[in-house]
Amino acid sequence: MWLETFFYLLAAHALTDYALQPEWMAKHKSPRHPPPKPVGQWWWIMTAHSLINGVGVALILDVWWLGVAETVVHFVIDHAKCLKRLTANGDQVLHLLSKVTWLLMTS
Repeated sequence: MWLETFFYLLAAHALTDYALQPEWMAKHKSPRHPPPKPVGQWWWIMTAHSLINGVGVALILDVWWLGVAETVVHFVIDHAKCLKRLTANGDQVLHLLSKVTWLLMTS
């Protein structure tokens, strides 16, 4: 069961962090490349992206507050990457570790 759930978390992450993140969102979620003025602020876009990731965790684990935790952690990790405080590989390793943490918390 643990391995199956971990697989679903990884697959959801691939879906939400890649397939459901268009190039426009990937660019404009960064304070270094804010969106055009009528759209709003970069943090709205980062919040939307992070919520998409959080809902994947919440649905798979059936624990809403872990979805909230994923949303917050995802925001912080991606923000650090956007500010070049993390590499793309470091970003993905931390995302992977967060999934392991959520899984351990439900086991």
